[in-house]
Amino acid sequence: SNYKGNRGTCGSTHYVRVDFLEQVVLGEIRRLTKYASLYEDDFLKEVIGHSRQAEETERRLKEKELKSLLARDDELDGLFERIYEDNVSGKLSDDRFAKMSRRYEEEQKGLSEKIKKLRSEIEKQNSRATSTDMFVSIVRKCTRARKLTPRMLNELVEKIEVYNADKIDGEWVQRLRIHYNCVGEMNIPNEPALPIPAVTVNTGKCVFVSCTTDGRKKRASSQLFKC
Repeated sequence: SNYKGNRGTCGSTHYVRVDFLEQVVLGEIRRLTKYASLYEDDFLKEVIGHSRQAEETERRLKEKELKSLLARDDELDGLFERIYEDNVSGKLSDDRFAKMSRRYEEEQKGLSEKIKKLRSEIEKQNSRATSTDMFVSIVRKCTRARKLTPRMLNELVEKIEVYNADKIDGEWVQRLRIHYNCVGEMNIPNEPALPIPAVTVNTGKCVFVSCTTDGRKKRASSQLFKC
């Protein structure tokens, strides 16, 4: 299908057989669960590294900013109380009191909006951290998966990018990228214990579609054989 992006319309056709895609995704999920089982420490580092490292730094900065805003908000409450007392005692004129109180109120209004926004952002980041823990739990539950179910797909996979097919050395090669929920792409090592799944689909038109690997990127390739 063609798609429109921010830079215009893509004129290429991005197509891959559904049955082939399902087998490739299932194979990769099996590799992922095996990776989590055999190399648990590395798997957890990979997951946490994707989702938490940068966010943790950002969250701390936001919490520091929030603390500063809350302190200023409390300070303004104290200042307002002080000018009110000065106005009542006659130390501050009504006109001056009105101007200062209006200025403090405007600043507090701006602070209130910033505080609300920061709290919401921090809450979302904390929620994503919880979602990461859920992702790890779901991966472990799918260890014995024999087929790809809609629930498994929805719980584990955020999206699958299908690239335009290119002809390389007489073979049509099409790259696929799987983005998992909460963590994005996972770089599963090419270890003997984690073999790339062998997926081949006969289209019935003398075309066999097979799955190969290109370094650390997954790609699907189709090759035409004479009947």
